[in-house]
Amino acid sequence: MPAGRSGVEELAAVWERRFHQMMDYVCAAHPYYRSLMQRLGLSRRDFGSLTDLRKLPVTTKQQYMADPDAFRLRSESLADLSLPERTLWGVVYTTGSTAGRPTPFYDTSYDHVARIWQMRVATEMAGITAADVVANCFPLTAVPHQGFLSASYGPLAVGARVLTGFTGRLDTPFPVHRTTEEFVRLIATHRATVLWGITSYVRRVVQVAETLRLDLSSVRIAFVAGEPCPPGMRADLRHRLASLGATSVFIQNGYGCTEMQGPTIECTEEGPLHVPAAEQYWFEVVDPTTHAPVPEGTRGLVLLSHLNRRGTVLFRYAIGDLSAMITGPCDRCGRDGPRFIIPPQRGDALVKVRGTLLNPVALIAAMSAVPGIDDFQVVVAYRRANDPLSGEELVIRFTAASEQAGAVGRAITMTVQDVSELTPRTLYLIPEEFAVLREADEYKFRRFRDERDVATTHDVGR
Repeated sequence: MPAGRSGVEELAAVWERRFHQMMDYVCAAHPYYRSLMQRLGLSRRDFGSLTDLRKLPVTTKQQYMADPDAFRLRSESLADLSLPERTLWGVVYTTGSTAGRPTPFYDTSYDHVARIWQMRVATEMAGITAADVVANCFPLTAVPHQGFLSASYGPLAVGARVLTGFTGRLDTPFPVHRTTEEFVRLIATHRATVLWGITSYVRRVVQVAETLRLDLSSVRIAFVAGEPCPPGMRADLRHRLASLGATSVFIQNGYGCTEMQGPTIECTEEGPLHVPAAEQYWFEVVDPTTHAPVPEGTRGLVLLSHLNRRGTVLFRYAIGDLSAMITGPCDRCGRDGPRFIIPPQRGDALVKVRGTLLNPVALIAAMSAVPGIDDFQVVVAYRRANDPLSGEELVIRFTAASEQAGAVGRAITMTVQDVSELTPRTLYLIPEEFAVLREADEYKFRRFRDERDVATTHDVGR
C-alpha cells in the first residue's frame, strides 16, 4: 500500500478497477442491463467511475424474479473469458417467485471458487480454525441454498472437520436424511466445537441435547444465521448450552443473502457486521423512497452491485433490507472496510392486522425474550380459512415445558400487547407437535406467517 494511503482508499482503487472490467462485460453480454441502458440512452462511455452506476435505476427483486435468466452474463459473447469463467458450475436458489418457484442464481466455476474464498475469509473472521469440528446444521433441501454451502465450504477451506447432519425433508427414495435426534447424538459423539446453522434450528439442536442429557461441553462457537438473534435469544442459547457443559460460548449472528454469496460477520457479540471479501461488492445505502444516497452511518435501503462475477450479475440491487453502513477502522476489532452498524431489517416488514400496523421483526425480537418459551411462530390468518369476512386474528403458536405453559401463554399475551396493541390467541403445542410444524417448512422455519393469502406469505428473519 502506498505511504499515507488508508485501507479504505486502497479498497476504493480495487473497486474502480473491477468495476471497469465488470462494466465492459455487462455492456457486451448482459441481457437485462444492455436493454435497460439502451432504453435510457446510455452507453459504456457514460460510466467512467463506480459512482456512475447511480445513473441506473434500482433493480428490484421483482424485476430479477420475473426473468432471472436475463441477469445471467452471456459468456459466449465474451471471447476472452477463461474456461472457469465460462463454465457453469451450479445454481443456488434465492427468493421465490410469485408463482412459488425459487429464483436461480447462477455460478460459473470462477464464481464457485470465489464463493469458497469468501467463505474462507468469513470463517477465519468468525474465529474458526483447522482445529475445529464444525456441525453444519443447515438442512438438505430440494433446491441448493446458501446456508448449506457456506457452512460446508468455509470450514473446509480453513482445514476444519465438517459434520453434516442431512436433516430436513426431501421427498426422494434415497435414505440419506437423519432426524434431529440422530444428528444431535453425532454432534456429541464427535465433540463438535462449532454449531453453524439457522438461529432457531441451532436452538432446537440444543433443546434436543438437553432432553437427551448429552454433553456439549466442547462447543465454543454458535454461528447462527438466516434469522436475527436478539439479546433474549442469545441469553436463552447461552443458558441452555451452559447446562450442557459449554460455559464459554461465542454466539455470533451472521447476516447475508444468496446474492452476497455468504454472510457478513460480527467481530464481537452484537457488534458491527463486517463484509468479508469486500473487494467483490459495492454497497450503497439510499433513501428508501427517492433512492438518493444518504450520509455514511444513516439508515436506508441497502443496494448491492457485483464487481467480480461471471454468472448472475446484479447492479444496484435492492436486497430488501434497511440498515446503515460505515467504513474506516472498527472501534471494536480494528478491521478496516465496510460494515453494517445497525442490524438489517426487512424494509417491507410492516403488516396491517385488524387496522393496526404490525412490525414482525420487533414482535419476533420481543417474543424471543419471553421467559420459559422454547419456540414459537407468529401467524396472521382469517378466523375461518380463506374467508375474509370471518375477520382477522393474530395467533401465537408456542411450546414450553408443560408445567409452565399457562404462565408462558400469559406472558406472550402481555408481550404482544406491549409491542403491537393487539391481543393474540395463544395456541400451546407439545414439543412433538411443534417439531412437526417446524419440519413442514423445507428449508427455513418461517417464524412469521401471513396466511390470509398464501401467495404473499412473508418470510421474516433472514
